[in-house]
Amino acid sequence: MQKETFTQPALKPPDFYSISEAQVQEALRNIRWRNFPFVTSSLTVLFILYALIQQFILRENQWPLMQVVALLSALCLIGLRHLFDKGKLPRQWDNQIYFFIAILVFLSMILRLVFTGDAKQSANLAFFLVGVGMLTLSWRWFWLITDVTMLAWLSSALALPDNEWIFYGVVMSAAAITGALAQRMLTQTYRWQEILRIAEERQRRELARRTNQLQTSIAVGQRITSILDLEMLLPQIVALIQESYRLFYVALVLRHEDGQITAVAEAGRNLALNGHTRQIGPGGLIGHVLREGESLRVENLTQHPNYTPAESIPGAQSELILPLRMQERILGVLDLQSDRPGAFVTEEVPVFQQLADQVAVALENAWHYNQVRQFNRHLEEKVAERTHALREAYHRLERLDKTKSDFITIASHELRTPLTIVNMHSQLLLHDDEIAGKNNLVKHIKGIETGVARMEEVVEAMLDIAKIDTHSLELHFSPLNLSLLIRMVCQQFRLALAERRLKLQIEGLQELPEIEGDHDALRKVFYHLVVNAIKYTPDGGEIIIRGASGTDETNEGYVEIVVADTGIGVAPDVQSLIFEKFFQTGEVMLHSSGKTKFKGGGPGLGLAIARGIVEAHNGRIWVESPGYDEETCPGSQFHVRLPVKQGLG
Repeated sequence: MQKETFTQPALKPPDFYSISEAQVQEALRNIRWRNFPFVTSSLTVLFILYALIQQFILRENQWPLMQVVALLSALCLIGLRHLFDKGKLPRQWDNQIYFFIAILVFLSMILRLVFTGDAKQSANLAFFLVGVGMLTLSWRWFWLITDVTMLAWLSSALALPDNEWIFYGVVMSAAAITGALAQRMLTQTYRWQEILRIAEERQRRELARRTNQLQTSIAVGQRITSILDLEMLLPQIVALIQESYRLFYVALVLRHEDGQITAVAEAGRNLALNGHTRQIGPGGLIGHVLREGESLRVENLTQHPNYTPAESIPGAQSELILPLRMQERILGVLDLQSDRPGAFVTEEVPVFQQLADQVAVALENAWHYNQVRQFNRHLEEKVAERTHALREAYHRLERLDKTKSDFITIASHELRTPLTIVNMHSQLLLHDDEIAGKNNLVKHIKGIETGVARMEEVVEAMLDIAKIDTHSLELHFSPLNLSLLIRMVCQQFRLALAERRLKLQIEGLQELPEIEGDHDALRKVFYHLVVNAIKYTPDGGEIIIRGASGTDETNEGYVEIVVADTGIGVAPDVQSLIFEKFFQTGEVMLHSSGKTKFKGGGPGLGLAIARGIVEAHNGRIWVESPGYDEETCPGSQFHVRLPVKQGLG
């Protein structure tokens, strides 16, 4: 197994973060000046302590001179600190001042080495070199101090014994190298720390700017959606933009139908008190934007060829003009002016253009609002006229629907009598001995019998739908075994299933509890559902009938039967319409005539009857299907949910 290794990502150069070397050096200079009070205070205390130790404890050779040097060094540091606090030290002299401080420390150490003649004092100079490396001076000043220290030490070391000279030479060389490494590492550390700090500050400012832009855009959007009166909306928008971006002047300028160009809302400058009125014409900067339809950013107003003093605000130095565009029309401009040259950068133009687009939407909305108000007044008049006509039409439709139901009922009853006669005579003919021996006649008589049976089914369906429409459907509830009922229904279609090579499966019906229902009515429900599945499933397809039981939110028991097929499916937009009476899918004239043929015909009453009977049982019926497709055949699932117990009502 290969071992994963972690690689620290390499830092990028300053220009990767768009940071100049001058910015980095200025940041390092800030670090040195930030440490200056601590360095001067600490060394002042050490110089004073050193002078006291020489007087009262060490009293080495030439100690008065070393004491004077130490005290003078302390006074120099106190003077530097005083100048620093007063802000009189030039910032660019940071390396030179640190070099001077290092020389003060170096003098005390080299004098002690010279006056005492003790080789061990070389260790102080070694520590000094390491300390100089931690001052984060520039590379050039660090090596200047190091060279001075090494030369002074070599001059003093000539008087030392050879063995000590070699030993402390190694110590001083190691100290110089250590100081150089410390200087390099600390400088690089501070360098990258400052680079990342500058980059982070820049990102924070950019985030704050973007946040302000987003808040302004949201605030403008809120006003646009809540205020439709332009006289109230436009002054609020320009004041909000001017305040959010601290602009010198903001105006909304519109071009009217008569060609006049005027500022309809302004913020940032009280023009009346200044006695100045803007004169905006087609030849100026705003006219240029209205003609071209593109934003215009001017870094220095007086240098632009289209600049006209009468159009600008006194004191403005730069300007950003953005078109208020609605589709192909330019409604006006959003005019932003600043009292600083080059105040608008290219990166900000899309943000301000977004604000201008929002203002254009507000103008368009206000125009549409006025149009809608006029239309509403006209519409209210029309509605008053049409309401009465609709009521009369509704009553006529009610009467027509009742007449249609009555016609269906009467026609069904009138058709039953001749059908019964035709059926009786066909039965007599089939049982006649002379005719029984003639196959051609028997075939024709059986065709008559089949047609009569089909016609009786249609008549029966018409009577059922008439009873459902008139709420006269009579149900007789009794304990009912749905498994046995559905199997009896399916048995009727065994020949049709075999002829069409359709596979029928029944799952989970044995475990269903008995329910209270009308046997004949529910038989019709599942009869129509199975016919529907056979009719819209291509040859060789599959039909599955499965059942399940459960309890609803009121803890009442129910059973659910699902008739699923691998047929052509049902389009989502007609899944509720297929339960309406007489609804047909596809072209009616393209359907075949057989009720169990693929896409066979019918009166369009089966699912309407099924829904009426299920709802009369306090149940629910619905269909689920991915869609209609005769090529892929996504199939459909018809769900019937019936309560186990019927209510007393």
